[in-house]
Amino acid sequence: MRFHLVGSRLSLAVTAALLVAVTAAAQTLNFDDRPTGFLKAETGGMPADAWNGTSLATAKRLVSALSAAPRSRALRDLQFRVLVSELRPPANDGSPPPSLFARKVERLAAMGEGENLNEMVRNAGGYNDPSIAAITANALMMAGERSGACNIVRNWELAPPFSRRATVACQIAAGENAEALATVAPLRNSDPALATLVQVAAGGLPPSAAPQGVLDGPTMVMLDLAHVPPSPTTLQSTQPPIIRALVGHRTLPIAVRIDIAERGEALAIIEASRLGDLYVQAVKESAPLPPAMARRAQLVYLARNAGNAQEIMNSVAAVYGEARGNPMFPTIARASAVGLLNLPPKPEYANVAQEAIRGFLLLGDKRRTEAWTKLALTAAFNNARAMNALDRLMPLAAVAGIDNPKRLPPSEVNRWYEVMRQDDARAASLRGNLLLELFRATGIDVPVRSTDLPETPPAGVRLVMPPAATLSALQAAAAGRRRAEASLLAAIAIGETPLTDLHPAAVGIIVRSLMQVGEDEAARLFAIEVAIAHGL
Repeated sequence: MRFHLVGSRLSLAVTAALLVAVTAAAQTLNFDDRPTGFLKAETGGMPADAWNGTSLATAKRLVSALSAAPRSRALRDLQFRVLVSELRPPANDGSPPPSLFARKVERLAAMGEGENLNEMVRNAGGYNDPSIAAITANALMMAGERSGACNIVRNWELAPPFSRRATVACQIAAGENAEALATVAPLRNSDPALATLVQVAAGGLPPSAAPQGVLDGPTMVMLDLAHVPPSPTTLQSTQPPIIRALVGHRTLPIAVRIDIAERGEALAIIEASRLGDLYVQAVKESAPLPPAMARRAQLVYLARNAGNAQEIMNSVAAVYGEARGNPMFPTIARASAVGLLNLPPKPEYANVAQEAIRGFLLLGDKRRTEAWTKLALTAAFNNARAMNALDRLMPLAAVAGIDNPKRLPPSEVNRWYEVMRQDDARAASLRGNLLLELFRATGIDVPVRSTDLPETPPAGVRLVMPPAATLSALQAAAAGRRRAEASLLAAIAIGETPLTDLHPAAVGIIVRSLMQVGEDEAARLFAIEVAIAHGL
């Protein structure tokens, strides 16, 4: 009999319970009277005045409303920047606790950002708050960062009952099995599940004896050390902390870890490089993988191990040739990006110029996209077939701001749309309307009915429009140049709605609003992300 732990929703419940304690402590510890982030504007953060014009109550409400896993990588990264940037907080307005800082702590933990959360808390002196210290230690354990977590556990006061659980987990991790058993001995009646789990992790009981219980950082540490597998239900969790913990769980077969990592990478929870490492490991170990996964692993392995320009070109052509149109394309492209990064935009590599353009559009590298676009145009000169193929990418290049076009010749736009209709007549109308919205949102003047692009989506297509109140608040924040507020509202607007389900008009509002507040890069990345999701 093999034991399976249940309760994948309990990790966030643990954090929520600790946040209640943070509320109680908020009367004595105030973190909202100073900047508490660690990312400065010059190192990729937001300007220090990004909260200007936003009330503290509004900032608190927006942070608490953020999804832990928004479907857009670009908007997830944007909300992350708001949370960790060194911003001057809004003035105190008497709004009730928890503090803005405590809410940022809770959201970063829910997003699976244990390491970055720890950086923010350490810089702010947040370990002095037992509940915040506990949330941070728990997040680090879920992220597999046992050393950092146990450093907090051993040196700072933590909120109970988490402190007791964390202490025994760190004792087990350090090989102090006797001490851990002694620590939980008095708890056999009050917390029998913890006491039994410690016995399993210490080797005193078989894995089959492990109890069902709270799925938090200490539990994940002890399960991993005891080689006890999580439950099938847990393996399907979409909670970022659990996804990170499972990807590092050594008991699971590598095929299962890759499957989880692929889902996590698509949600920007797992780094593409980490997924790439798993692919390479699976190939090297000749691990049994499902056929489609095995091919993805092989593609990434070849891209990672290409030793010369010709091998790089072959691997790039293979990745983009096989994966285009596949929902996994963005994930595979990011995991194999090292090949593209090692290939300069020279005429001898023009055969993969179009693949490079698509790859760098996906990665948000405007400089490299522009260089490869110029190479592709030169190579396609007087070559009708090559130019026709390039017409599939030129709309994305325009949306990405390559050459910053303000107007586009209608004949050119119509030619691009005709290529869309040739490729997929059924999808062309929706794609065309989305493209029109993206052109206008990114500052390209396309007068009404001046091109063949549809002004409205086709009838009968199920599309999701975010709540009107959210879009109205987003537009108001953009008009008022309230940068942090607009950024969070953009992420809240899409939430966990699949990008292909979003109404093109809503996508246009989000892109336009972000550009109004100076978040051009995030706006264009989101636009490209949606376009690629639609098959453009």
